[in-house]
Amino acid sequence: MVGTAVHEAGHLVTDLLVGIHVIDVALTPEQAQLACGPVLAISGATQIGRVAVGPVDYLRMLAAGEQAHQRWLEDSGLWTPSRAWAVERGALDDTAKAVEVLREHHPGLDDVGYRQLFWQYRPAARALLDAHWHRVLNVAGSLSDRGYLCGDEASDLADLPNPPEPAPTTE
Repeated sequence: MVGTAVHEAGHLVTDLLVGIHVIDVALTPEQAQLACGPVLAISGATQIGRVAVGPVDYLRMLAAGEQAHQRWLEDSGLWTPSRAWAVERGALDDTAKAVEVLREHHPGLDDVGYRQLFWQYRPAARALLDAHWHRVLNVAGSLSDRGYLCGDEASDLADLPNPPEPAPTTE
């Protein structure tokens, strides 16, 4: 549960830093019946407002969840190649969102090319997280305990302003 909370806190803190309004963040338990028995998994979602930032900031935010989770594994002494792979697999929804953005800006690549292009945003996401790691941990701790935070509660925990949601554009 803590790893998922850190993943979502990584997205959330990056959202606030790049100017994306956060509506809320939640952890959801999910139970599955596997051949080996019942398994409890935790999924997370950070709901954001309309995005009025450039693709670089948005892609960095998408990469920040996985990067936060990886750093937490490393700092906790829990990192292994198989756990790192599981964290990467757990971030496939973020990767799919990134691929859609990259398709718009770099037409003509195959899916592997888009994923490789997205991976180039990892170092910038990691650097931003490293500079604000205490904020990520503060949000993650409360999120792990409570399972839900509204955007303003989370921004208070991060000690960062929650940017106002931009007005809808009329086209």
